[in-house]
Amino acid sequence: MQINDHTPTPDDISWVSDEVAAIHERNRQRGHADWCGHDFDFTCPSSVTYPFQWFWDSCFHAIALSHVDLQKAEAELKSLLKNQHSDGFVSHVTFWQRDAYEEMVSTYAIAFRSRYLSDEMQPPLLAEAVSAVAKRGRGVEFINEVLPAVKRFYEWLHTVRNPYGDGLVRVVQPDETGIDHSPVWDEIMNIQDEEHESWDRGWHSICDPYDKFDRDPKKMIELNHFVVADVMTNTIYIENLHVLADLCQQVGDQAGHDEYQARAVKARKSLDELCWNEEDGLYYGVNGKENKQLRVNTFMCLMPLLLPDLEKRKADLLIARILNPDEYWAKYPIPSTAMNHPTYRPDTVGGNLVWRGPSWINSNWYIARGLKRHGRNDLARHITNQSIAMVRKSGFREYYNPQTAHGRGAPDFSWSTILIDLIHEVK
Repeated sequence: MQINDHTPTPDDISWVSDEVAAIHERNRQRGHADWCGHDFDFTCPSSVTYPFQWFWDSCFHAIALSHVDLQKAEAELKSLLKNQHSDGFVSHVTFWQRDAYEEMVSTYAIAFRSRYLSDEMQPPLLAEAVSAVAKRGRGVEFINEVLPAVKRFYEWLHTVRNPYGDGLVRVVQPDETGIDHSPVWDEIMNIQDEEHESWDRGWHSICDPYDKFDRDPKKMIELNHFVVADVMTNTIYIENLHVLADLCQQVGDQAGHDEYQARAVKARKSLDELCWNEEDGLYYGVNGKENKQLRVNTFMCLMPLLLPDLEKRKADLLIARILNPDEYWAKYPIPSTAMNHPTYRPDTVGGNLVWRGPSWINSNWYIARGLKRHGRNDLARHITNQSIAMVRKSGFREYYNPQTAHGRGAPDFSWSTILIDLIHEVK
Protein backbone atom coordinates (compact mmCIF):
# COMPACT_ATOMS: atom_id res chain seq x y z
CA MET A 1 0.00 0.00 0.00
CA GLN A 2 1.29 3.45 -0.93
CA ILE A 3 2.33 5.59 2.05
CA ASN A 4 0.26 8.76 2.37
CA ASP A 5 2.73 11.01 4.16
CA HIS A 6 1.35 14.37 3.09
CA THR A 7 0.94 17.01 5.76
CA PRO A 8 -2.73 17.29 6.86
CA THR A 9 -4.40 20.15 5.01
CA PRO A 10 -5.60 23.38 6.68
CA ASP A 11 -9.14 22.24 5.86
CA ASP A 12 -8.53 18.96 7.74
CA ILE A 13 -7.19 20.82 10.76
CA SER A 14 -10.04 23.33 10.78
CA TRP A 15 -12.70 20.64 10.40
CA VAL A 16 -11.21 18.45 13.13
CA SER A 17 -10.90 21.42 15.52
CA ASP A 18 -14.54 22.38 15.03
CA GLU A 19 -15.71 18.79 15.51
CA VAL A 20 -13.59 18.35 18.64
CA ALA A 21 -15.08 21.46 20.24
CA ALA A 22 -18.62 20.40 19.32
CA ILE A 23 -18.29 16.85 20.67
CA HIS A 24 -16.85 18.02 23.96
CA GLU A 25 -19.73 20.44 24.35
CA ARG A 26 -22.33 17.78 23.53
CA ASN A 27 -20.78 15.26 25.91
CA ARG A 28 -20.09 17.73 28.72
CA GLN A 29 -21.42 16.76 32.16
CA ARG A 30 -21.75 19.55 34.72
CA GLY A 31 -23.42 19.59 38.10
CA HIS A 32 -23.13 18.89 41.81
CA ALA A 33 -22.85 15.45 43.44
CA ASP A 34 -24.48 15.31 46.86
CA TRP A 35 -22.80 12.01 47.64
CA CYS A 36 -19.35 13.65 47.82
CA GLY A 37 -20.19 17.36 48.07
CA HIS A 38 -18.23 18.22 44.90
CA ASP A 39 -19.15 20.05 41.72
CA PHE A 40 -18.14 18.27 38.53
CA ASP A 41 -17.33 19.44 35.01
CA PHE A 42 -16.02 16.83 32.58
CA THR A 43 -16.58 15.21 29.20
CA CYS A 44 -18.09 11.75 29.31
CA PRO A 45 -16.86 9.23 26.73
CA SER A 46 -20.28 9.08 25.03
CA SER A 47 -23.59 10.34 26.36
CA VAL A 48 -25.32 7.40 24.69
CA THR A 49 -23.43 4.57 26.42
CA TYR A 50 -20.85 5.98 28.87
CA PRO A 51 -22.22 8.95 30.87
CA PHE A 52 -19.65 8.70 33.68
CA GLN A 53 -16.03 9.82 34.07
CA TRP A 54 -13.35 7.29 33.08
CA PHE A 55 -9.72 7.80 34.06
CA TRP A 56 -7.78 7.35 30.84
CA ASP A 57 -10.62 8.73 28.74
CA SER A 58 -10.43 11.95 30.74
CA CYS A 59 -6.68 12.14 30.20
CA PHE A 60 -7.19 11.85 26.43
CA HIS A 61 -10.02 14.40 26.65
CA ALA A 62 -7.84 16.91 28.49
CA ILE A 63 -5.07 16.60 25.92
CA ALA A 64 -7.53 17.13 23.06
CA LEU A 65 -9.22 20.02 24.87
CA SER A 66 -5.87 21.72 25.44
CA HIS A 67 -6.02 22.61 21.74
CA VAL A 68 -9.53 24.08 21.75
CA ASP A 69 -10.70 25.01 25.28
CA LEU A 70 -8.18 25.27 28.12
CA GLN A 71 -10.83 26.01 30.73
CA LYS A 72 -12.59 22.73 29.95
CA ALA A 73 -9.23 20.92 29.85
CA GLU A 74 -8.32 22.07 33.36
CA ALA A 75 -11.80 21.27 34.69
CA GLU A 76 -11.52 17.75 33.24
CA LEU A 77 -8.44 16.93 35.28
CA LYS A 78 -9.59 18.70 38.43
CA SER A 79 -12.87 16.75 38.35
CA LEU A 80 -10.91 13.52 37.87
CA LEU A 81 -8.82 14.22 40.97
CA LYS A 82 -11.58 15.47 43.27
CA ASN A 83 -12.35 12.02 44.68
CA GLN A 84 -8.78 10.77 44.95
CA HIS A 85 -8.58 8.23 47.76
CA SER A 86 -6.50 8.79 50.87
CA ASP A 87 -3.88 6.28 49.67
CA GLY A 88 -3.39 8.21 46.40
CA PHE A 89 -5.40 5.83 44.22
CA VAL A 90 -7.66 7.39 41.56
CA SER A 91 -10.62 5.22 40.53
CA HIS A 92 -10.95 4.30 36.90
CA VAL A 93 -14.60 5.35 36.97
CA THR A 94 -16.27 8.08 38.99
CA PHE A 95 -20.03 7.56 38.93
CA TRP A 96 -20.92 11.23 39.46
CA GLN A 97 -24.58 10.73 38.53
CA ARG A 98 -24.97 7.04 39.21
CA ASP A 99 -28.49 7.36 40.59
CA ALA A 100 -29.74 8.61 37.22
CA TYR A 101 -28.28 5.61 35.36
CA GLU A 102 -28.75 2.71 37.75
CA GLU A 103 -29.96 0.33 35.06
CA MET A 104 -26.93 1.10 32.90
CA VAL A 105 -24.54 0.50 35.79
CA SER A 106 -26.03 -2.95 36.28
CA THR A 107 -24.69 -3.97 32.85
CA TYR A 108 -21.07 -3.08 33.65
CA ALA A 109 -18.53 -5.62 34.93
CA ILE A 110 -16.78 -3.34 37.42
CA ALA A 111 -15.26 -3.80 40.86
CA PHE A 112 -16.32 -1.09 43.32
CA ARG A 113 -14.41 0.55 46.15
CA SER A 114 -17.59 2.40 47.08
CA ARG A 115 -21.01 2.88 45.53
CA TYR A 116 -19.77 5.76 43.38
CA LEU A 117 -16.09 4.89 42.84
CA SER A 118 -14.53 1.85 41.20
CA ASP A 119 -11.67 -0.19 42.66
CA GLU A 120 -9.74 -0.47 39.41
CA MET A 121 -6.92 1.48 37.76
CA GLN A 122 -6.35 2.34 34.13
CA PRO A 123 -3.21 3.12 32.09
CA PRO A 124 -1.47 5.98 33.93
CA LEU A 125 -1.19 8.81 31.38
CA LEU A 126 -2.15 11.46 33.94
CA ALA A 127 1.23 13.21 33.80
CA GLU A 128 1.01 13.50 30.01
CA ALA A 129 -2.41 15.12 30.33
CA VAL A 130 -1.22 17.61 32.96
CA SER A 131 1.81 18.47 30.84
CA ALA A 132 -0.29 19.12 27.72
CA VAL A 133 -2.72 21.37 29.57
CA ALA A 134 0.07 23.27 31.34
CA LYS A 135 2.08 23.70 28.14
CA ARG A 136 -0.78 25.37 26.29
CA GLY A 137 -2.22 27.13 29.31
CA ARG A 138 -1.09 28.50 32.64
CA GLY A 139 2.17 26.59 32.84
CA VAL A 140 3.79 26.37 36.26
CA GLU A 141 0.74 27.89 37.95
CA PHE A 142 -1.46 24.97 36.86
CA ILE A 143 1.26 22.39 37.56
CA ASN A 144 1.55 23.62 41.15
CA GLU A 145 -2.22 23.30 41.64
CA VAL A 146 -2.44 19.64 40.64
CA LEU A 147 1.06 18.22 41.15
CA PRO A 148 0.63 17.09 44.78
CA ALA A 149 -2.35 14.91 43.80
CA VAL A 150 -0.59 13.65 40.68
CA LYS A 151 2.46 12.63 42.68
CA ARG A 152 0.29 10.79 45.23
CA PHE A 153 -1.24 8.75 42.40
CA TYR A 154 2.16 7.70 41.04
CA GLU A 155 3.30 6.90 44.59
CA TRP A 156 0.30 4.55 44.86
CA LEU A 157 1.36 2.82 41.65
CA HIS A 158 4.92 2.46 42.96
CA THR A 159 4.05 1.17 46.41
CA VAL A 160 0.93 -0.91 45.70
CA ARG A 161 1.28 -2.14 42.12
CA ASN A 162 5.04 -2.80 42.01
CA PRO A 163 4.94 -5.95 44.15
CA TYR A 164 8.12 -7.61 42.88
CA GLY A 165 10.38 -4.57 43.09
CA ASP A 166 11.33 -4.61 39.41
CA GLY A 167 9.74 -1.22 38.76
CA LEU A 168 6.92 -2.53 36.55
CA VAL A 169 3.31 -2.04 37.59
CA ARG A 170 0.95 -5.00 37.68
CA VAL A 171 -2.74 -5.09 36.86
CA VAL A 172 -4.94 -7.58 38.68
CA GLN A 173 -7.74 -7.88 36.14
CA PRO A 174 -7.96 -7.40 32.35
CA ASP A 175 -10.05 -4.22 32.27
CA GLU A 176 -7.38 -2.36 34.26
CA THR A 177 -5.40 -2.19 31.03
CA GLY A 178 -8.35 -0.59 29.25
CA ILE A 179 -7.95 -3.36 26.64
CA ASP A 180 -10.73 -5.40 28.17
CA HIS A 181 -11.51 -8.08 25.59
CA SER A 182 -8.08 -8.56 24.05
CA PRO A 183 -7.25 -12.16 23.08
CA VAL A 184 -4.13 -11.75 25.25
CA TRP A 185 -6.32 -12.67 28.22
CA ASP A 186 -8.16 -15.64 26.69
CA GLU A 187 -6.01 -18.37 28.22
CA ILE A 188 -5.96 -16.88 31.72
CA MET A 189 -9.71 -16.22 31.65
CA ASN A 190 -10.60 -19.51 29.91
CA ILE A 191 -12.52 -17.72 27.16
CA GLN A 192 -14.39 -20.37 25.16
CA ASP A 193 -16.06 -18.34 22.41
CA GLU A 194 -16.54 -14.82 21.12
CA GLU A 195 -19.66 -14.01 23.08
CA HIS A 196 -19.65 -11.38 25.79
CA GLU A 197 -21.16 -13.89 28.22
CA SER A 198 -17.99 -15.98 27.97
CA TRP A 199 -15.84 -12.95 28.76
CA ASP A 200 -18.15 -12.01 31.64
CA ARG A 201 -17.75 -15.48 33.15
CA GLY A 202 -14.00 -15.18 32.75
CA TRP A 203 -14.01 -11.78 34.42
CA HIS A 204 -15.90 -13.16 37.40
CA SER A 205 -13.50 -16.12 37.61
CA ILE A 206 -10.70 -13.59 38.08
CA CYS A 207 -12.45 -11.03 40.26
CA ASP A 208 -14.86 -12.96 42.46
CA PRO A 209 -12.07 -14.62 44.52
CA TYR A 210 -10.85 -11.12 45.44
CA ASP A 211 -14.08 -10.38 47.27
CA LYS A 212 -13.32 -12.73 50.16
CA PHE A 213 -10.23 -10.60 50.85
CA ASP A 214 -12.27 -7.39 50.55
CA ARG A 215 -10.05 -6.65 47.53
CA ASP A 216 -6.97 -6.16 49.68
CA PRO A 217 -4.24 -5.39 47.08
CA LYS A 218 -1.55 -7.49 48.72
CA LYS A 219 -3.79 -10.55 49.03
CA MET A 220 -5.11 -10.19 45.48
CA ILE A 221 -1.55 -10.25 44.20
CA GLU A 222 -0.64 -13.19 46.44
CA LEU A 223 -3.29 -15.30 44.68
CA ASN A 224 -0.91 -15.14 41.70
CA HIS A 225 -3.68 -15.75 39.19
CA PHE A 226 -3.88 -12.50 37.23
CA VAL A 227 -0.86 -10.34 38.11
CA VAL A 228 0.13 -8.96 34.73
CA ALA A 229 2.89 -6.54 33.78
CA ASP A 230 1.21 -5.43 30.58
CA VAL A 231 3.47 -3.95 27.87
CA MET A 232 1.14 -1.10 26.93
CA THR A 233 0.38 -0.10 30.52
CA ASN A 234 4.05 -0.12 31.45
CA THR A 235 5.19 1.70 28.34
CA ILE A 236 2.71 4.44 29.23
CA TYR A 237 3.91 4.30 32.84
CA ILE A 238 7.56 4.72 31.83
CA GLU A 239 6.71 7.58 29.48
CA ASN A 240 4.72 9.30 32.22
CA LEU A 241 7.44 8.89 34.82
CA HIS A 242 9.71 10.88 32.52
CA VAL A 243 6.99 13.49 32.01
CA LEU A 244 6.34 13.64 35.76
CA ALA A 245 10.06 14.17 36.35
CA ASP A 246 9.94 17.10 33.95
CA LEU A 247 6.89 18.57 35.70
CA CYS A 248 8.78 18.39 39.00
CA GLN A 249 11.77 20.12 37.48
CA GLN A 250 9.58 22.90 36.12
CA VAL A 251 8.44 23.76 39.66
CA GLY A 252 11.89 23.42 41.23
CA ASP A 253 11.44 19.98 42.76
CA GLN A 254 14.80 18.45 41.86
CA ALA A 255 14.46 15.58 44.32
CA GLY A 256 11.14 14.57 42.72
CA HIS A 257 12.68 14.85 39.27
CA ASP A 258 15.57 12.57 40.19
CA GLU A 259 13.34 9.99 41.88
CA TYR A 260 10.92 9.64 38.97
CA GLN A 261 13.72 9.48 36.45
CA ALA A 262 15.33 6.67 38.45
CA ARG A 263 12.03 4.77 38.57
CA ALA A 264 11.62 5.16 34.82
CA VAL A 265 15.11 3.79 34.19
CA LYS A 266 14.47 0.77 36.40
CA ALA A 267 11.11 -0.02 34.80
CA ARG A 268 12.60 0.44 31.34
CA LYS A 269 15.36 -2.10 32.10
CA SER A 270 12.82 -4.61 33.42
CA LEU A 271 10.60 -4.17 30.37
CA ASP A 272 13.47 -5.35 28.18
CA GLU A 273 14.55 -8.12 30.53
CA LEU A 274 11.10 -9.61 31.13
CA CYS A 275 8.95 -8.69 28.13
CA TRP A 276 11.21 -8.77 25.06
CA ASN A 277 11.01 -12.03 23.11
CA GLU A 278 14.05 -12.39 20.87
CA GLU A 279 12.61 -15.33 18.93
CA ASP A 280 9.47 -13.42 17.92
CA GLY A 281 10.95 -9.94 17.83
CA LEU A 282 8.08 -8.59 19.94
CA TYR A 283 7.34 -7.45 23.47
CA TYR A 284 4.84 -9.51 25.47
CA GLY A 285 3.24 -8.89 28.82
CA VAL A 286 4.13 -11.27 31.64
CA ASN A 287 1.92 -12.89 34.25
CA GLY A 288 2.54 -13.88 37.85
CA LYS A 289 5.62 -14.30 39.98
CA GLU A 290 6.96 -16.59 37.28
CA ASN A 291 6.77 -13.78 34.69
CA LYS A 292 5.25 -16.07 32.09
CA GLN A 293 5.08 -14.31 28.75
CA LEU A 294 1.63 -13.93 27.19
CA ARG A 295 2.61 -14.62 23.58
CA VAL A 296 -0.29 -13.14 21.63
CA ASN A 297 0.47 -10.72 18.80
CA THR A 298 -1.49 -7.49 19.39
CA PHE A 299 -0.71 -3.80 18.98
CA MET A 300 0.39 -3.76 22.63
CA CYS A 301 3.51 -5.65 21.53
CA LEU A 302 4.45 -2.59 19.44
CA MET A 303 3.96 0.03 22.13
CA PRO A 304 7.63 0.30 23.24
CA LEU A 305 8.21 2.23 20.00
CA LEU A 306 7.02 5.16 22.11
CA LEU A 307 10.22 4.98 24.14
CA PRO A 308 12.94 7.22 22.62
CA ASP A 309 15.78 5.06 23.96
CA LEU A 310 14.51 1.85 22.35
CA GLU A 311 17.55 0.40 20.59
CA LYS A 312 17.46 0.70 16.82
CA ARG A 313 17.54 -3.05 16.17
CA LYS A 314 14.39 -3.62 18.22
CA ALA A 315 12.68 -0.55 16.80
CA ASP A 316 13.40 -1.81 13.27
CA LEU A 317 11.92 -5.21 14.10
CA LEU A 318 8.73 -3.63 15.46
CA ILE A 319 8.46 -1.30 12.48
CA ALA A 320 8.81 -4.30 10.16
CA ARG A 321 5.80 -5.88 11.88
CA ILE A 322 3.80 -2.68 11.37
CA LEU A 323 4.66 -2.68 7.64
CA ASN A 324 3.77 -6.37 7.21
CA PRO A 325 0.48 -6.49 5.24
CA ASP A 326 -0.35 -9.79 6.91
CA GLU A 327 -0.08 -8.26 10.38
CA TYR A 328 -0.64 -4.52 10.87
CA TRP A 329 -0.37 -2.69 7.53
CA ALA A 330 -4.10 -2.49 6.91
CA LYS A 331 -5.65 0.22 4.75
CA TYR A 332 -6.57 2.06 7.96
CA PRO A 333 -3.96 1.04 10.54
CA ILE A 334 -3.29 0.09 13.27
CA PRO A 335 -5.48 -3.00 13.87
CA SER A 336 -5.65 -3.88 17.54
CA THR A 337 -4.82 -7.55 16.86
CA ALA A 338 -2.50 -8.84 14.17
CA MET A 339 -4.53 -9.65 11.07
CA ASN A 340 -2.97 -13.11 10.76
CA HIS A 341 -3.88 -14.08 14.32
CA PRO A 342 -6.78 -16.57 14.55
CA THR A 343 -8.75 -14.27 16.87
CA TYR A 344 -8.57 -11.27 14.49
CA ARG A 345 -12.02 -9.78 13.91
CA PRO A 346 -12.16 -6.46 12.02
CA ASP A 347 -15.73 -5.89 13.18
CA THR A 348 -17.31 -6.60 16.52
CA VAL A 349 -18.98 -9.99 16.67
CA GLY A 350 -21.30 -11.91 18.91
CA GLY A 351 -21.69 -10.12 22.22
CA ASN A 352 -19.56 -7.08 21.32
CA LEU A 353 -16.07 -8.30 22.17
CA VAL A 354 -13.71 -5.50 21.14
CA TRP A 355 -9.93 -4.96 20.84
CA ARG A 356 -9.75 -8.05 18.60
CA GLY A 357 -9.09 -6.27 15.34
CA PRO A 358 -10.63 -2.80 14.98
CA SER A 359 -8.41 0.28 14.78
CA TRP A 360 -8.63 2.87 17.55
CA ILE A 361 -7.59 6.52 17.43
CA ASN A 362 -5.91 6.46 20.85
CA SER A 363 -3.61 3.56 19.97
CA ASN A 364 -2.83 5.25 16.65
CA TRP A 365 -1.86 8.35 18.66
CA TYR A 366 0.71 6.39 20.63
CA ILE A 367 2.11 4.29 17.77
CA ALA A 368 2.43 7.25 15.40
CA ARG A 369 4.28 9.30 17.99
CA GLY A 370 6.63 6.38 18.54
CA LEU A 371 7.29 6.05 14.83
CA LYS A 372 8.16 9.73 14.65
CA ARG A 373 10.57 9.36 17.56
CA HIS A 374 12.38 6.64 15.64
CA GLY A 375 12.72 8.61 12.43
CA ARG A 376 9.70 7.28 10.54
CA ASN A 377 7.81 10.53 10.07
CA ASP A 378 6.43 9.13 6.83
CA LEU A 379 4.67 6.29 8.63
CA ALA A 380 3.50 8.58 11.41
CA ARG A 381 1.93 10.93 8.88
CA HIS A 382 0.36 8.01 7.03
CA ILE A 383 -1.33 6.79 10.21
CA THR A 384 -2.46 10.36 10.93
CA ASN A 385 -3.89 10.83 7.43
CA GLN A 386 -5.68 7.48 7.50
CA SER A 387 -7.06 8.33 10.96
CA ILE A 388 -8.43 11.58 9.55
CA ALA A 389 -9.95 9.58 6.68
CA MET A 390 -11.65 7.19 9.13
CA VAL A 391 -13.17 10.06 11.05
CA ARG A 392 -14.19 11.92 7.88
CA LYS A 393 -15.99 8.78 6.69
CA SER A 394 -17.61 7.56 9.91
CA GLY A 395 -17.40 10.36 12.46
CA PHE A 396 -15.70 10.20 15.85
CA ARG A 397 -16.59 6.61 16.70
CA GLU A 398 -15.26 4.27 19.37
CA TYR A 399 -13.35 2.11 16.87
CA TYR A 400 -13.13 1.40 13.14
CA ASN A 401 -12.84 -1.48 10.70
CA PRO A 402 -9.18 -1.35 9.57
CA GLN A 403 -10.07 -2.29 5.99
CA THR A 404 -13.20 -0.19 5.37
CA ALA A 405 -13.04 2.61 8.02
CA HIS A 406 -16.60 1.71 9.01
CA GLY A 407 -17.18 3.10 12.49
CA ARG A 408 -18.49 0.94 15.30
CA GLY A 409 -19.23 1.22 19.00
CA ALA A 410 -20.29 4.41 20.74
CA PRO A 411 -21.04 7.48 18.59
CA ASP A 412 -19.48 10.86 19.37
CA PHE A 413 -16.72 9.02 21.21
CA SER A 414 -14.75 11.69 23.01
CA TRP A 415 -11.34 10.05 23.28
CA SER A 416 -11.16 9.78 19.51
CA THR A 417 -10.82 13.56 19.53
CA ILE A 418 -7.18 12.93 20.54
CA LEU A 419 -6.82 12.99 16.74
CA ILE A 420 -6.35 16.75 17.02
CA ASP A 421 -3.20 16.26 19.07
CA LEU A 422 -1.94 13.60 16.67
CA ILE A 423 -2.28 16.08 13.80
CA HIS A 424 -0.25 18.69 15.68
CA GLU A 425 2.35 16.11 16.78
CA VAL A 426 3.25 14.76 13.35
CA LYS A 427 2.61 17.61 10.92
